[in-house]
Amino acid sequence: MISIYYKVNSHIEKTTEIGMLKSLKTLDIVWVDVFGWNAEEEKIIEEHFSLQIMNAEESSEIEHSARFMDFEDHIIGNSNFIVREGLTLVPKTVSFTFAKNLMITSRDAELRSFEDTSKKIMGGNQKVDSLEIFLNIIDLRIGKDADLVEELTKEISDLSKNIFNEKKTSKLLILKLNTLRENLMLLMQNCIDKKLLISGLKKTAFMHRKTEPEFDLSVKDLESIVDIIRFNFDRLDYLDSTLHNLNTYEQNNIIKVFTVATLFFMPPTLISSIYGMNFHVMPELKWKLGYPFALALMLTTVIATSIFFKRKKWL
Repeated sequence: MISIYYKVNSHIEKTTEIGMLKSLKTLDIVWVDVFGWNAEEEKIIEEHFSLQIMNAEESSEIEHSARFMDFEDHIIGNSNFIVREGLTLVPKTVSFTFAKNLMITSRDAELRSFEDTSKKIMGGNQKVDSLEIFLNIIDLRIGKDADLVEELTKEISDLSKNIFNEKKTSKLLILKLNTLRENLMLLMQNCIDKKLLISGLKKTAFMHRKTEPEFDLSVKDLESIVDIIRFNFDRLDYLDSTLHNLNTYEQNNIIKVFTVATLFFMPPTLISSIYGMNFHVMPELKWKLGYPFALALMLTTVIATSIFFKRKKWL
């Protein structure tokens, strides 16, 4: 689906009819949003504006070093927008194409920041340009990223409580910790990606002084989110160390149980070994009370070993 936003006097109108391109003045069009890929529509847009655009599939395939490309009369920048799918975060690639007074976006996912931006620019009598629309999308996205970081922060706090409440180290806790770390890494990469996109735009001829301070504010907001992500990484490292120590403690306790059990049976084993020897001269062999005596001696050694361990506080 294609949405075309164009100026009418002092407000913005929207149409989803691609055939309207021919009847609209190019200078009046400020934003073309392409949702879902259609080869025919892509060709019409590129021929009408005499520029190149990228669909989401092409954007995701190019190298990271080429995520921002500068042409003679237009530029292309790509960025990932994070969406939550169950317990994991998934990146959705969005391509931005900028020409003079025009922005074309291409995406394959429904994103709240685009819907809210559309409502905002059509909500009243206001003059907006393509860079201001881009800033509004990015700022809304930054706010959504901040919400995602806040959700992950709460999940980390819950994980910390579960670790200290669990009597045993659970495999699920370890998997949860790794999932949180992966999600934080994705958000970190996403914030850095947006900073690079904004920095690239600031160096282009399309930048004007009116929006430059707002770009700087967006970068500061991204840096604040990155700081919180780094703090959460430190918390996860601490929890990872705690899980490792708890696991080591549990293993030591298991080894301790086996060691103590072995020591308990060593004296009785020694006694039974002595009386199991086949020597001709062994007075106890003809003693009627020899067998009960051997059992009593074994029991006595077990009790004595238990008392000794308890005094040493090894049990």
